[in-house]
Amino acid sequence: MSTPGALAGFETFDKLNIEYENAYKNNAFKKACIDEIIRLLPAGSKVLDVGCGTGVPVSEMLAQAGMNIVGIDISPNMIQLAKDRIEGDFTVSDMLGYEVQGEFDAILIIFSHLQLLYADFYQAAKKFAAAVKPGGILAIGQTPSDTYVDDDSHYDKDQTYVEDYDVPFMGEMLPTFMMTAEGQRKLLRSFGLDVVWEVMGTFHPDNEKCDPEEQQYTIAMRPAGP
Repeated sequence: MSTPGALAGFETFDKLNIEYENAYKNNAFKKACIDEIIRLLPAGSKVLDVGCGTGVPVSEMLAQAGMNIVGIDISPNMIQLAKDRIEGDFTVSDMLGYEVQGEFDAILIIFSHLQLLYADFYQAAKKFAAAVKPGGILAIGQTPSDTYVDDDSHYDKDQTYVEDYDVPFMGEMLPTFMMTAEGQRKLLRSFGLDVVWEVMGTFHPDNEKCDPEEQQYTIAMRPAGP
């Protein structure tokens, strides 16, 4: 864990587990992203869910569609919940130290990187992108900075991202890493991937402590080659 935000994020998510799941599982934008991945890939595809949490709804939907799931998360409590309820290989690990074994048809980083520094996330995302098979996909979900940051001085020199920027999350302020919406697309393209699908919108978590959240889900595909 590379920042105070990373430690805060670990403590928050490990403590919340089921409360977090209940607040965020009925997310039409997230489910639309997973439905599109299921449409793009055949049953039996190997999928890595990076920061899988309790496994609901992402790993759960993919497993029900016949995908072979590998899930990692830094929260032991959340991993145990995933193991108890979803068919797959779930392991306690952080995305920075995780050693990817082989190639995957799809790798998902869905709201699991928001307490990292950009440099750390870039290296992790590059590692995961390199493990995507030709014709496979890398999907990222985030809170885009465009609707939260109104002072350009918070951005990096290229106006692409902010780090440790306080964003409301389940009744508290959580230091958060966010890219602009276009920054997320550019990141994926920088790994030689083609953006093939995206959805953005305002999600209202099912918890009175939560504020509405702007969310962005982007799917990018590695060209299949000749």
